[in-house]
Amino acid sequence: MNDPRSADLKHRVELSSDACGAEPEAIEEIFTVNRSVRPAIEIAPGERQFWRLVNASADRYLDLQLDGQSFEIVAMDGMPIALHDPNHRTRAADHVLLPPAGRLEAIVTGPPAGTARRLVSRCVDTGPDGDPNPAMVLADIVPRFATHSPANAAKSSLKPEFKALDLTAEEKAPPRFTVTFTEDKKGFYINGEKFTPEAAPMVRAKVGSFQHWRIVNATGELHPMHIHQVHFLAYAENDKPIADPVWLDTVNVPHAGSVDVIMDFTDPVIRGMSVFHCHLLNHEDKGMMAKILFE
Repeated sequence: MNDPRSADLKHRVELSSDACGAEPEAIEEIFTVNRSVRPAIEIAPGERQFWRLVNASADRYLDLQLDGQSFEIVAMDGMPIALHDPNHRTRAADHVLLPPAGRLEAIVTGPPAGTARRLVSRCVDTGPDGDPNPAMVLADIVPRFATHSPANAAKSSLKPEFKALDLTAEEKAPPRFTVTFTEDKKGFYINGEKFTPEAAPMVRAKVGSFQHWRIVNATGELHPMHIHQVHFLAYAENDKPIADPVWLDTVNVPHAGSVDVIMDFTDPVIRGMSVFHCHLLNHEDKGMMAKILFE
């Protein structure tokens, strides 16, 4: 029996019926923003606001877009854009894909007075075996009257210093470790193994090094690969260079495809046992997780 309250919520967020190539399935969940359904976010015309957006869902993707304007990206997954390219400290993007656990920090500029804007999540093709991830409206951007001119707002004099890292040699070297995602009717696997609490570490990493890893998705659906304690530079997808590589701790791996990353194991505080896993929590809980020992 259909719940009229559910239908009302889906109508309020303008939930799309397009599955974008995923398996057909009834949609029973919508995104909220700070626990509110389609809230109004106030911003004055021309005002610049710092936004931090987090995909805190268990198994749904966000492909964030602001009607008619772009995000001025400052950081992804808590890592500044400038860390890879100190000469370009921000990056403009019309939309940003955030897998579960993904984080975006960006500057948003208030639209001209009288201009309607919405924050939306676009439809995401999760693959022929993936769950549907339809488009919906997340929030409305509404004008507010500023008490002072945004141009007169105080500006910080702090200029954090970033040093460019030359990782070319490691990028060109063969992968030091390959992570392969597979699945069947019995569960989800990394390198053919299901996670068990008593399992030995699948891989050991020397602290103080950078390592080229390849993540291979041998399934028919997307998998977001996440690792604890460290970040990595995602620089190639399906053996092709990524135009604007960024540092992440969660990367989307295309179905029947691969992503190459440079793991940063240089922080001395990361010694000990940790894990990496698919951040679709249903997949993780059914085995798609493994241990890594930092030595």
